Parts: sequence; C-alpha cells; structure tokens
Amino acid sequence: MTSTFHRNELFLCLCIALLAVFFVTGEVAVAAGPLAKSAATNPGDLPAHVNGAIPERGSWSERPATIWQEAFVTGNGTLGAMVFGDPANERIVLNHERLYEPLLDSPCPVPDIASSLPEVRRLMREGKYAEAYAHSYQAALDAGFPGIQWTDPYHPACAFTIDQSANVDGQVPSIRTVDFQSGEVSVHWKSADKPFVRQTFVSRPDGVIVMRITGGDGERVKGRMGLVNQDSRPKSKRTDEKGGGYHDPEIAADDEWLTYHCKYERSPRGYAVAARVVPIGGNSVANRTSVEFDAEQLVMLIGIESVEIDDGSGKSMRQLQQRLSTIDADYDALLERHAAVHREMFDRVDFRLAESKSREMSNEALIELQKQTADESMQAALLEKMFDMGRYTLICSSGEWPPNLMGLWNGDWRPEWSGDFTLDANVNLQISGANLGALPEAIASYDRLVTGVAGDWRTNARNLFGCRGILAGSRTDGRHNLHTHFSPTFPGHLWLSGAQWMLLPMVEHYQTTGDEVYLKERLLPLMKDVALFYEDFLSERDENGDRMFVPSYSPENHPGNSKSPAAINAAMDIACCKEVLTQLISLREIAELSDDEVQRYTSLLEEMPDYLINEDGALKEWAYPDLDDNYNHRHVSHLYPVWPGHEINPDDTPEWFDAAAEAARRRGRGNGSAHGLSHMALIGTRLKDADLVEGNLRFMLSRGYVLPSLFTYHNPGRIHNADMLHSLPAVVMEMLVYSKPATPTRPGEIELIPALKNTPAFAVGEIHGVRCRNQALIRTLAWDLNQSQLTLELVSAISQTLNIRVRRGVASATMDDGKTLSLAENDGFSVDLEPNQPVQLSIRLR
Repeated sequence: MTSTFHRNELFLCLCIALLAVFFVTGEVAVAAGPLAKSAATNPGDLPAHVNGAIPERGSWSERPATIWQEAFVTGNGTLGAMVFGDPANERIVLNHERLYEPLLDSPCPVPDIASSLPEVRRLMREGKYAEAYAHSYQAALDAGFPGIQWTDPYHPACAFTIDQSANVDGQVPSIRTVDFQSGEVSVHWKSADKPFVRQTFVSRPDGVIVMRITGGDGERVKGRMGLVNQDSRPKSKRTDEKGGGYHDPEIAADDEWLTYHCKYERSPRGYAVAARVVPIGGNSVANRTSVEFDAEQLVMLIGIESVEIDDGSGKSMRQLQQRLSTIDADYDALLERHAAVHREMFDRVDFRLAESKSREMSNEALIELQKQTADESMQAALLEKMFDMGRYTLICSSGEWPPNLMGLWNGDWRPEWSGDFTLDANVNLQISGANLGALPEAIASYDRLVTGVAGDWRTNARNLFGCRGILAGSRTDGRHNLHTHFSPTFPGHLWLSGAQWMLLPMVEHYQTTGDEVYLKERLLPLMKDVALFYEDFLSERDENGDRMFVPSYSPENHPGNSKSPAAINAAMDIACCKEVLTQLISLREIAELSDDEVQRYTSLLEEMPDYLINEDGALKEWAYPDLDDNYNHRHVSHLYPVWPGHEINPDDTPEWFDAAAEAARRRGRGNGSAHGLSHMALIGTRLKDADLVEGNLRFMLSRGYVLPSLFTYHNPGRIHNADMLHSLPAVVMEMLVYSKPATPTRPGEIELIPALKNTPAFAVGEIHGVRCRNQALIRTLAWDLNQSQLTLELVSAISQTLNIRVRRGVASATMDDGKTLSLAENDGFSVDLEPNQPVQLSIRLR
C-alpha cells in the first residue's frame, strides 16, 4: 500500500512549505486509505491551520495538553517523551524504562511458610476459608513478614521545558500531530503570519531523543530551555512513609549542554539526563541552569542513563555526554535512519474499514462523535486510529522490557499500583497482540522480563509451598518478582496460575514462528518447571480421587458465599495446569521427553477435576460445590480456557462452551476497569459472539476511557494506563482471524471473521499481515458482508494442509486459478500450501 507521506524526507520538506502556503490558501491534501476510491474530503471540512500537516497514518489534536496525561507520546522502547504541544511554553516529560524508585535497601524475602500448608488445607476442606487464610497470613508474620510489599514505583526522569513566547503573538492557532509510521510528534502554529514547527522523535538505532525547532520564511526561533523536576516528588525517606526518596538533583547548564543528575536515597543507584544543544545559524548561551537560544534552527539530542552504581564522581554523566557528542546532529538524517526501522515494524499489519472522511477529523472530534452517535453504533475511523495507536505505542514501549501499566510514559512520581508490571491480567493483555501483530521485538522484550525474574519464581514455590518448580508472583518492577504482595484481605500469594499465563505468549511465539531453538533453549525448561510445581503441589485428592487445588485463588474475585478470596479449585488454576501438561505432551518429540515424563504428565492430566456448571447454566469460577459465583467483577479469570487458552471451544467441548458463554453473558463490569472490558472482548472473539465484542469495543471508545492523545485511562477519566490501548489491536485481529496449530490428529486451522458484527461500520474492510499459530501469514483478508464476499491471500512458512472455516456459512471457495474447492460440513475447506508460495482465494458466503 502506498502512502502520501511514506517518504519521510518529503514530509519534512513539505511541513513548513505546505503550512506557509496552506495557511493562506485553505487548500488541503488528504491521503486515501486502502479502501478509498478517491480523496473526496471537502477542503472546507478541516481548519485552515491543519492543512498539510496531518500524516496519513497518524492523528492530530486541536489544542495543547493541559495535563501530562493528555500529552502526545513517542519512544524507542527504552526512552520516551511526552509532548504537551504548547507553542509558547512547551513541556516534554522524559521517561526511561528502567527508572524505578528504590523503596527498600533490598527486597523483602519471601516468608518460609511451607510448614503451615497442612493446617491451611485442613481448615479449607472443612469450609473454614477465612480461618485458613488467617492461619497462612499469621504464619507469614511469625516468619518475619512485615506486611504487604509494593514494587518500586516507576517514575519520570524530569521535564524538558521550552519558553518560546518570543515566537508566539498572543493566542495563536496550533495543532499537535503524531505520525504512527515514523514515530515523530510535531507541534505546528502560526504567529504574525509566520509558520513554526517543533518536532520530536526517539531514535531506535541511535538511542537518543531528538528535537528540532524551525520557523518558516526565514523566521528565527528564540527562547529559553531547561531541565526541571516533573511535578512534585517525595524528597526523603524521613518524610515519606513508604520509604524511598531522592537527593535533590544537580541541574547545570553551559552554552552547549543541559544536565540533570539524580541519586536515590535508599540505593546507590541513580540516573543522568543530558541534553546537547545545537543551534544552526545562531547561538545558544547558558544562563545559570537554562540555555537561551536565537537561531535559524535548533536541534537537541537528549540522552538518559539509569546508573546501577553511582559513586558521585560524575563519570556516568561524562560518558553520556561523550556518547551524545559522537552523534551527528542532522535531524533529517537521524529521522530517516530511525523511521526506516520503526516504519517497517508498524507497516507489517494494516487494518482499514470502509472509506470515511471522518478519518481526517481531530482526535477530539472523533471521540465526541463516538460519544454522541444517536444509535450507539461504532465509528469506524476512531476504531481504525485506536488500532494504529495501540500498535504504535506497543512498538514505542517495547525495549529491554515490555510495556508496564503505563506503557512507557508517566508524569507522576508515585503512580497508581506503582506503574509496575501486573501479572494477573495487565501485562498479559498488553502483549496479547504482539504475536498476531507480527512484533517479535515486543515478544523478545517480554521474554527478557520473564526470564529475568524466573529465579525468584523458584524461591516462591519453595518458601510458600515447599514445592520444586516455579510459582510467579503477581507484581514485578522488573528487578524481582518475589511473592510478597499479600495482606490480611488480599491472598495474592495463593495464586497458582501466574507462571503458565506468563509463558503462554512465549508458546504462541513458537507456534507463529516455528523457532525450535527458542523452544528448546528458552521455553521448554520453564514449561517443565511449571509442570514440576503442579506435580508437587497437587497432593490432595477429593472423594472421587481427583487432584485438588487447595489453597487456590481466582484473581481478584471472591466466592459469592464467602468473605474470603482464598478458595479451592479456581477454574483458572485447573485450566493452566491442564494447558501446560497438554502442551508438553504435544511437544514430546521435539522436546525429546522421556517415557517417564510423558507418563507423569499424562497421569496428572487424567486426574484433573472437571469444571463445574452452576444452576444458571454458567461455568463456575470455582470448580467446588460449596463455592458460589460472584458475577459482578472486572476480572474474568475462570474463562481462561476460552481466552487466552483454547481448551473450551464449540467443536471439542460444546457443553462447556455453552456454559462459558452463559458465564460471559452474566458477568458484570465491576468497577469498569479497562482491562476487564478488553479481557471480555477477547473472550467474546473466542465465543464467536460478535455482539459481545462490538459492545465492549464501543463501550471502551465512548465512555471516557480515551484521551485527546488517544492514550487511555484505566477507568473513565482517571489513571493513565495502557491496558486497553495495547490489547485493542488483539481484539480486532482475533475478531477477524482465529488460528490453531496442527495436532497429531488434525491439521492446523484458520477461522475467518469469527466475531465480526454486520453493522455499517464493520460491513466492509480489510486487514493485512496477521500471523497465525500455524506458521501461516494472512497477507490480505478483505470482506464485504453486503456482497457476501471474502477475499483471502495467505502464505505458509512450511509445507502443510490448513483447514479454512467461516462459521457464517460458505457457498463456494475458489482458487485464483479458477479451481473450486470441496466444502466440508463444518463450513470449511482444505488448502494445500507449499513454503513461501502465496495462495489467493475467493469465498462466497451463504
């Protein structure tokens, strides 16, 4: 697909020239989407000062941010920038993925309470759940546990401020734009008939934040800039009850540099920020801690380093400045080098619905249009932009580690839930679109996080339950994942399913790529350790001889007839144990499992308790007769075997599938957390429930979760959070394409449009680049439900036969050579694929 602004050099050259012309003429150039017949937008539909500045794949805002949560974001995975976009008084919040404030000198150890397990189990089997948990918690206190431990909070580095009021004549019209394909955020304004532009991106190949300020018609840029604290921050452990704290930063400036150096109080760690100032056709002069500039053009290169051991010698700052000094401050060349990498990642997947001129509307206008739509229908243009925004920010926040609760961007020194990696739904949802969306770079960052803390998982298993293998904690700041986040009312240390859920995206990476080296060297040892934990833990049996998960916990819910979240046989625990055992058995040849291993896994799998169905016909959250469901909750952990698992489906387990669908219908939204909405939408894709998917998508986009930047909140109007943003592309991809790998008894399968609702917004569209869990790639899936027509082009990395299904009903399926394929009774047909040989199909629906 060609793009009007695919060549970044053209965009950069035109930015100023077009603005200068278009501010006067009012003409507009509109880029057409892949479904467009022509660029039909009326020039009068857009404000004059917007013309020529809007990227084809991007978004724009009508006004500057008033709070940091509204800032436009850019990043390279490690470094992030949040651009407010005020022409006169700019603020850009700077972030680094490793900046977590140390609350303690060293992490709190996991209490050794394995000896309390028999009594906990006895009390639970007697129905004394609260007493059982109280006994476990008291054992922890007796072992020296000081109480619930929070992860180190993620914090901003500082803010970069620019006073450019000399280039602003009163109240001037301005816009902010972000180009999803290049990662560039721009601020455009016009003052005294002169156009100005301020541009920012974060380079992947050069590891630096790059900024440029220019004026049109030879206008000089003038002002003052500096590095300052971002908002307020806890200064001392003596005044902060949570511990932690910072020494006052050392802020300095000379004619070419701005520097900011900070040390933590409770750790030898610290961080350094340096900004290299490069005036072109002018000069820059230091004034105490700021730099004044007057030039034809100004370029800034900003680096941030997290320093593990800061001895106070200034060595880290000197090294950072030396690195920045070696980078050629040629903005265009730096952007071209970065954009080539970033664009290739972003363009791997493309999603478009029917052509709509509202695609060129501002973010604010699109959000308001979705809110005000009388029939509550979906606005196609907003969904498209949110899909692109979700992929864009996932790319920008996948570095050494994957995105945390805030992605990469934060302006608060003590964010909600520490802004950490929360493992009982949040990071799992955020990474859900990486494999399907052809972003192995994001999975690599996720893999580094998981393998980096897996050593702590062994400590958790040993100290809490006396078991071998691994047991994940519920929260991590990336440095450790010790299972110490529990309190008298929150039994986090009883959660047994975390490790398997965390490994599932890594399994999916193997399924989509076929990388056997990765499977054998990095994944299989951890999978075996998950199974080993369950082998040791599952020593209790019920009256039928089935294994019992006791104690057990379903995040973050509690049974309807019990005040204690501590329980028996959480469905999620059963599902995760069955899943890892099934996966290992299916990999027996590649994994070179011994006969003893296969026999152990098979025996344990056969002794799993069954899921239960309650009197409402719904799948029970706890597969234990004494425990009732509690429907109104944001978490839907018991539907794990529907999504992200594949165990419950309409073909193999129809009774459980119907019960899962009933459980989903009865589930409330709890406190309306965005991750609950995304989670339920993803479950809806697997339940083939188009109404459930569309309803949750529409709710997310119309009820105050979306900011003018298109970043998202955790709840309507509050808590900057990336859960919904990063999982939304996964919802769309699973709504359109569901895939399963081959098994020893049947070929792999691709199901098309399993949960696509036939509404005006969704009736016509196309998606490109979706990867499947059987090493196939959907090059193109185009649909026109009005004409009952699908077009499919796919290619496989291996020789295989794939089953293609469309549950709506297939009337005919024809190859590009005219061959008609035989249809099966299940509304499917088979396609033989050879490696790297594309196949095109035309499918008529009944």
